[in-house]
Amino acid sequence: MTGRSANLVVRPGAVHATRAGERPTTALAVRGDRVVAVAGPGEEEALLREWRGADTEVFDDPGLVVLPAFVDTHNHLMLAARNVFGVPVAQAEDIPGFIELIRRRAAQTPPGQWIVTGANWHELQLAERRMPTARELDRATTDHPILAMRGAHNGVLNTEGLHLAGFGPDTPDVPGGFISRDAAGHPSGWLQDAALDLALKVVPPAPPEVLADGLATASAQYAAHGIGTVRDPAVTPDQWEVYRQAEAAGRLAVRSHAMILTTPAALSDAGSVAAYLDALEARNITPKTVQGHLRLWGLKFVLDGGVEAAALCEPYADRPDFHGELLWDRGELIEALAMCVRRGWPVGTHAFGDRAIALLLDAIREVTDKEGPIPPGMLVVEHGGLITPDRIADATALGVHITVQQALLTGLAPALVAAWGQQRTASLFPLRELIDAGAWISAGTDHPIGPLNPLHGIHAMSSRQTPAGVLGPQHAISRAEALRLYTAAGASLLGHPADTTLAPGAPADFVVYPADPLTCPVDRLLDLAPTLTSVGGRVVHHTG
Repeated sequence: MTGRSANLVVRPGAVHATRAGERPTTALAVRGDRVVAVAGPGEEEALLREWRGADTEVFDDPGLVVLPAFVDTHNHLMLAARNVFGVPVAQAEDIPGFIELIRRRAAQTPPGQWIVTGANWHELQLAERRMPTARELDRATTDHPILAMRGAHNGVLNTEGLHLAGFGPDTPDVPGGFISRDAAGHPSGWLQDAALDLALKVVPPAPPEVLADGLATASAQYAAHGIGTVRDPAVTPDQWEVYRQAEAAGRLAVRSHAMILTTPAALSDAGSVAAYLDALEARNITPKTVQGHLRLWGLKFVLDGGVEAAALCEPYADRPDFHGELLWDRGELIEALAMCVRRGWPVGTHAFGDRAIALLLDAIREVTDKEGPIPPGMLVVEHGGLITPDRIADATALGVHITVQQALLTGLAPALVAAWGQQRTASLFPLRELIDAGAWISAGTDHPIGPLNPLHGIHAMSSRQTPAGVLGPQHAISRAEALRLYTAAGASLLGHPADTTLAPGAPADFVVYPADPLTCPVDRLLDLAPTLTSVGGRVVHHTG
């Protein structure tokens, strides 16, 4: 390529990447990693003449529609990478099939090595509609410890895995966690939250080269869905180094803003919050770390559980004596958030239930009163699922960002209805009220816990359709509003709001569809797929 030639020119029928009041864009040229020129109606031929060269790749089709690449602000890319090589138990329809898939992997695995499943399954997909037990996993192998990881909050160990993790008949309950027990009171395999954290300490990490392969495969799948940027909220320091290796080798197909998962136990082990941050910074892990398409965003705290352990004000529908779990002491949470603010470390805190959301917002208010004005986006509410009208007002007044994931309601609706009841489940993610109140929110999926495809998310946000029926239709928003939450709002949280305008000088992050997601029949969103995805001017997905 010589002179002023572009490496990529797209002339579609429409480009949904202009600010209100700006003239429409109908063609754009990309050189290097940036948009270098755009054209409006009647100017497309001039742009082609000026920027087209011998090596320019041209997409010229009035049936195409360009959108900014999607920004998923709560997406576990590292967990998806681990799922690539985990036992694919999501394929199982019942517990015998689940066990058979593990047995096949065990037959190919040296004795004594851990066998870990993919985390993208749920027991309600199994005919038995329950977790397998340790004894059932033992039918697959007794020569290997097994961890059947389910999402980020739950896991099931076989007998050998329980033994290696130190769980036996005399193991006491774990504060902030759950240990399933048999009729005799012995651990039966299923562990949750703080109890699972103890078990994970003895599971060897995946080899870096295997994780890097998983990142390459998973991020390519993301690009195939039009995703250009993710914010990954559960990364260990060692996994961050794998991220850096993958980016250095050019293997990441999307941008990632990683968050270091930080538990109260980790802070206690370090001796203090300050000592914990010192140790990260000694490894050159800081919020200012930038490497190509990779950023270190900050820390991730987890205040409550998920479907089975989110902290609720009213009891669970299926457990009348249970209100969920709070994993942090209020005072310790406030102290930790205040120290992170003073040290310039952003923190995103998982708060799913209404009781957890209330505690977190009260803590943020106390930190603000103590430390003074907090930079926008420094303290973030992750999920904010069962947020109530009064707490929407609090979040708006505080200027706190909330990452919302309608995909969680889509993926977990039957389990949520069983645990919380129909009314509370229908109240999750009240997007209409959040937007009307002026709350600062952005959209994501929590993948692999929720479905990945952002067009499925737009469909769900605009229809409130779930596997359990239409839930909370009064909370629905328009497709255009949903697209903004998936693009401009996410970019704003990550510090580059101009990136989604696709104006000259902006990063060339965009996705091309063969039909318009904003005007096509709504159910077409469920099978509409990108023709092309560009991230930083690099074509990372192309169906042709």
